[in-house]
Amino acid sequence: MFLRILHALSLLILVGSAVAVYKVKYDTTYEVQRIAKLRAEIRGEQERIALLRAEWTRLAAPQRVQELAVRHLGMKPMDVARVSDLANLPEKPFMPGDGDPIGEFIETVVGGGPRDALGDFLRSLNTAEPSATGREP
Repeated sequence: MFLRILHALSLLILVGSAVAVYKVKYDTTYEVQRIAKLRAEIRGEQERIALLRAEWTRLAAPQRVQELAVRHLGMKPMDVARVSDLANLPEKPFMPGDGDPIGEFIETVVGGGPRDALGDFLRSLNTAEPSATGREP
């Protein structure tokens, strides 16, 4: 009787092992097919990217852009004599009435200019008493 139970148990373990091996083989085959499909998609995308780069290079070619500018915008090619260095440009004279736009902007932000609610709240936290916030300044 003991041998029959042992044989039946061995047979069940053998069948279970066969099912497990079959499942692993099936899962592996599925993953290999999925990887091959992804590689084919990647290869196709790389080919499309190369095609788009070639098309962009053709569309952005300086000679083509110049021809389009002449044809559609009526522009003329720039004369080489019109190109100059930065040293040849005259300086902009500073007029006292011009003001300093950057300085004025800084004054509105730092000084008594307009403020926002969040900035006021953060400033109040920085100037609050240490006992109210629980930390030292």
